[in-house]
Amino acid sequence: MKDLGGERLSDRLAVRILTWAFPPDVIERAVRATGRMGVRNRLLPPLVTVYYVLALCLFPNEAYGEVARLLSRGLALSEFQEPLNLTAVPTTAAISRARARLGVEPLKALFAETSGRPPAQDTAPPGARYGRWRLWVLDGRAVEVPDTPENVAAYGEVPAGSSDAAEAASPRIRVTVLTEGGTGTLVDADITPVARGVPDIAAALVRRLQPGDLLLADAEYARPELWPAGVATGADLLWNLPAAATPSSGDLLPDDSYIGAAPGPRTGTGPGLVRVVGESADGSRRLVTTVLDARAAPAAELRAVHADRWLYDEAVAQLAAFRGSRKKVMRSRSPEMIEQELWAHLLVYKAVHNLVNDRIS
Repeated sequence: MKDLGGERLSDRLAVRILTWAFPPDVIERAVRATGRMGVRNRLLPPLVTVYYVLALCLFPNEAYGEVARLLSRGLALSEFQEPLNLTAVPTTAAISRARARLGVEPLKALFAETSGRPPAQDTAPPGARYGRWRLWVLDGRAVEVPDTPENVAAYGEVPAGSSDAAEAASPRIRVTVLTEGGTGTLVDADITPVARGVPDIAAALVRRLQPGDLLLADAEYARPELWPAGVATGADLLWNLPAAATPSSGDLLPDDSYIGAAPGPRTGTGPGLVRVVGESADGSRRLVTTVLDARAAPAAELRAVHADRWLYDEAVAQLAAFRGSRKKVMRSRSPEMIEQELWAHLLVYKAVHNLVNDRIS
């Protein structure tokens, strides 16, 4: 339904979600912390530019000027009208200059300030716990970016042998996320070239874990070389590892799982042990866990927990459904603007997700 101004009331309310999830004072702290607050412009100061970049991801089908108009109308619904007043619709060139002045760091800082482990709840949301463990998921995807000399220089070639290599016609950048199981609440994230590889990226994210956690991972994120970093946190792991990196046999338990040597380099004074609780139909991967007690966590239950885990593609689908569009949404062409836009997509997902899950304070 259209209002008298020509756009849907829902578009104005969508902008309101951004100011609800990310109030101006929170954005201002992120901008100040990254040294961009002093970069002033009458029409597009840094605070408004952050909201504009978020709005670009909220309205992926709209042209730059139309996004500015929708943002201006939406901000008029906000109680923060004075600091967020957008007095005129800027040109595309002015918008591009404002985005370049802002850079990527304020978006990263905003994500860091508004992320973290959700507090434990007396009544856990569905899928957020299994037995005595809180569930967490390490996942992500590789995003294709424009094949320009600048992007090739920044992101390099896809490594030979990578699962991304067969599909990569252009440079790619990897979005990696750590989320709460069941709810999909973003705890941490990183955006890096695919050429950098997974272990370094993921090792930084798994440091968020602690005893009492159970981390689920598969595919590119279930790497034998990353296993020791996960174990070092004190958390338990449930990963679908390449079969070649796992024990093919061991001490058989009543639930048909078995115990054998852990993957990855040996650390400490004794051999690490793992429990194999499942195998893929083609035998190429095995589901392996640090939880050795079959009574506390039967193999069939662990297989079900892993199969039902949250996936990054669910976040992409949820955001696409909210925006009413599944079109390819990357607008940017240069490395810094691509990364700025990807952080903005994560922030918009957080805003929508928090609204649905009532986690905005």
